Amino acid sequence: MPAARDDYLLRLIQEAAAALKRFRSRLGGGEAPDDVSRDASVAIGTLLGPQRPLLERLDGWSAANLLGDPERVHLWSELLQLQSDAERVSGRITNADVLGARSAEVAKYGKPLAS
Repeated sequence: MPAARDDYLLRLIQEAAAALKRFRSRLGGGEAPDDVSRDASVAIGTLLGPQRPLLERLDGWSAANLLGDPERVHLWSELLQLQSDAERVSGRITNADVLGARSAEVAKYGKPLAS
């Protein structure tokens, strides 16, 4: 059974990484930032699963340890940064700063995907 879980997590991580690239391209291509942010939020929900409400309330270290996979933590931080960028483009600087700070806090405990 652990192999099946590992396969699932690997697919989940690969899908989230591909979605992140698409979202960044859409934001850079002039698509409505609110649409990109909404889609990034959906991707975060998929990445974090049912623990999302808890993970979002914990400090970065605790959330990363509970999530367990440094690559998932990294993707989460990247999706948060994308949301921050979308908020900034929309002129919601305070929201952008909050999301950017959370992204930076979570990023300390993640690692990029292995090539």
